[in-house]
Amino acid sequence: MNRLLQTAIRVMDRKTRAMEAGSEANHQIPEGVQEYLDTPYQGAEGVPLAVDIFRAKTGDLRPLPVVIMIHGGGLVVGTRKMSRTFCENLASHGFLVFAPEYRRITETDVFREFGDITAAFSCISGILEEYGGDPEQVTVASESAGSFLALYAIAAMNSAELREQFGLSASPLRVHALACFSGMFYTTRRDPVGLVYSRNLYGEKRKDAAFMRKMNPESPEIMEKLPPVFLAGSAADILRGYTKRYAAALRRAGHPCELLYFKKNRELTHAFPALKPELQESRKVLEKMVEWIG
Repeated sequence: MNRLLQTAIRVMDRKTRAMEAGSEANHQIPEGVQEYLDTPYQGAEGVPLAVDIFRAKTGDLRPLPVVIMIHGGGLVVGTRKMSRTFCENLASHGFLVFAPEYRRITETDVFREFGDITAAFSCISGILEEYGGDPEQVTVASESAGSFLALYAIAAMNSAELREQFGLSASPLRVHALACFSGMFYTTRRDPVGLVYSRNLYGEKRKDAAFMRKMNPESPEIMEKLPPVFLAGSAADILRGYTKRYAAALRRAGHPCELLYFKKNRELTHAFPALKPELQESRKVLEKMVEWIG
């Protein structure tokens, strides 16, 4: 592991630990929301992991639309607990929400991270109706590096070729929409993210030009395998350029997408809709996403 990534891990780990401690302190479950925390599931290769489940309490017998929330953390830190309040807020809007865990690249490689996500999708597919979910209304929401994992996991579920190249199994889950907050979409460009991640993520595969083209999310082989995409970002976000660039690429390709972008507010830092859910702008993103899901 290169020194740049080791340094990045130390910095991000301090920040995420403080964030998680703050979010869990004196935490109160909102009225109208049921929680089933630390529900076990098996990740890639049968590795034991867990998923948190949040459900709207309703007297209605109709199945609830489903959202699967993939947390960020640069692939190296963070847990599903970081987005707990966001998931609760989403559940209070009448959703069944799943927040699965996955291993970090300090524990495994990126392809097994993809595998943990697709394994979570398979697990959720098997239990969502038990919790009152509608398998015909499934959205994946994500923030930062979670958007990278979600995007490629969804593309692979819709492509036998990608599954073979990534070493993944098929999943019965069908994802109908993808929402990305401050997505870390690009990992191979000649920029700080690419310098930190490219070698550690792809190793010898970096020499395979055809493979590396697929690790550009603007590749037609990737975009054509995605559902409609909702993106949110801000001028204060360190990855603001990624959000705007990917929205533009989707539009050029004629792919259904919507971008919600905030220009003038220093509080709207990286992944703010999920990590700062108390902000008015975060609530606006949530409401806009709910409306977009339909």
